[in-house]
Amino acid sequence: QVSGGTYYRWSLGAGVELWAQADQDGRLIGLNPHFSGTARTRVGLIKPIARENDSTLDGAFYGWAGPVENDPANGEYPFVFDLPDFKRHDHLTLPTIVNAQIAAFAHSLSAFESDEAVRSGETHMMAAESCIPSGTFSTPPQSTVVFYGHVLNTAQLTNPHTKHTFYWARVRTLGGEFDVVADPEIVKGAIVQGGVIGGSAWLSGRII
Repeated sequence: QVSGGTYYRWSLGAGVELWAQADQDGRLIGLNPHFSGTARTRVGLIKPIARENDSTLDGAFYGWAGPVENDPANGEYPFVFDLPDFKRHDHLTLPTIVNAQIAAFAHSLSAFESDEAVRSGETHMMAAESCIPSGTFSTPPQSTVVFYGHVLNTAQLTNPHTKHTFYWARVRTLGGEFDVVADPEIVKGAIVQGGVIGGSAWLSGRII
């Protein structure tokens, strides 16, 4: 229970989560996906982000990835991520530095066996560990990025409820790590440990 209502977490297994929102009268007002993974990223939280069509329990934070020492507003790049349990953090005094688990739900994804394969491809302008916070160019800012990163670990998982398979990869990118998840139908190439993946994604994060 939080100010304004209640969150319900449905944990299906294999990291798959759905977060339901109910208002103070118990009526369903929202539903958000999340993936619970092992990636960890230090984030300098600066301010909350409110959007016109959000429910009272939706929310996002604007912050900096990989903050320098104890300065929340000085890091690798600014970005925004949504939280399925945003109102649980009303007590935070901003700005502050936190550890977060950030899941990147891929809209598009390409896989490469090596850094050399990235440089020789059409995306050679992107470094093997890089991130463009594309969502910050919008008003209000959105929780989207274009990223490339090294695959630290990967697996093909099965949603226990739908029985559909999906790819997961723990990825080290500029400023931290993402748990990347993707529908196999959108993946170009083979995801391998030690290789590189990159594409566009929506970010959902939880503060640890």
